[in-house]
Amino acid sequence: MNLSRYVSALAKNAALALAVYLIVACITLTGAGFVIAGLFLLLLRDTSPAGAAVITGAVLFVLAALAGAGGGLMLAASRRRRPGLLAEFGGALGLITLLVRRDPKRAMLFAALAGALAEYFTGERK
Repeated sequence: MNLSRYVSALAKNAALALAVYLIVACITLTGAGFVIAGLFLLLLRDTSPAGAAVITGAVLFVLAALAGAGGGLMLAASRRRRPGLLAEFGGALGLITLLVRRDPKRAMLFAALAGALAEYFTGERK
């Protein structure tokens, strides 16, 4: 499979996953709306309409704050763990430079072998 077909298949899979996630999110939000309405009606039996609205709103604000804080912590943790692409490229470049300085003939052989393997795995198969 060549690179353009691979990218096309990857884009189609991403679009399908996005559609599924959007459908699940819509159904989940609908369910959450019914839960909120049920909470409001349950509170309405014991308190005034204004009191039930205030309690329901406060519960939603607390849930939103907890979700925002949890999401922020997860994003911060994912940014810390992942090294930058430039740092990885710099490490690989240093290794390649060391290999070329030690034995240029072997480095050329490895480069040719890597090119042949890349063409074999990403090239068009007939």
